[in-house]
Amino acid sequence: MADLGGRLRYLRSAEAMIAVALPAALIAVWADAGQPVAWSLRLGGAALVSALLLQGALYWHLKLAALAAGSGMPPWFAGLYTTLRRLNLVAFAAFAIALARAAATGTPRTDLGWSAALLGFAVLEHVNYFHWQLMYDTGAAVRSAWRRRGLRPAALGVDLRRARAAGPPDGRRPAR
Repeated sequence: MADLGGRLRYLRSAEAMIAVALPAALIAVWADAGQPVAWSLRLGGAALVSALLLQGALYWHLKLAALAAGSGMPPWFAGLYTTLRRLNLVAFAAFAIALARAAATGTPRTDLGWSAALLGFAVLEHVNYFHWQLMYDTGAAVRSAWRRRGLRPAALGVDLRRARAAGPPDGRRPAR
């Protein structure tokens, strides 16, 4: 438990720190670039990434609390993360539309490039949390993925499927 607990604390803290530090670093870089910046477009992309990273930080926090308590995820976990998964997709679509409109109105390529890259990063984080584990940060993890010849299912996605399959403790129908 100590090793797993340490790993979960690391993941929670790293996700939360990056959710704050990444936009701050990007804002500093953009402000020092000496060019006009389409702030709303770029900040929208940074906000998407931060929102996904905060979802991950909360998940790792809940996982750590469940481990420490020797229990499962809280009863509201499945409803919250099912809603977040859907809201992420809506946010991605809305931001993609905003990017297309910005491109059609002549927004500079630099702004479009930064914003599209941030949207791509947010989508990859969504996949990493809800579908397939894309981040392998140790040599052992990379070797394991190589031996399996494929990606592992995402931990959050697995926990979400388990929670929905088990249903809520009060017997009500699970959220979809």
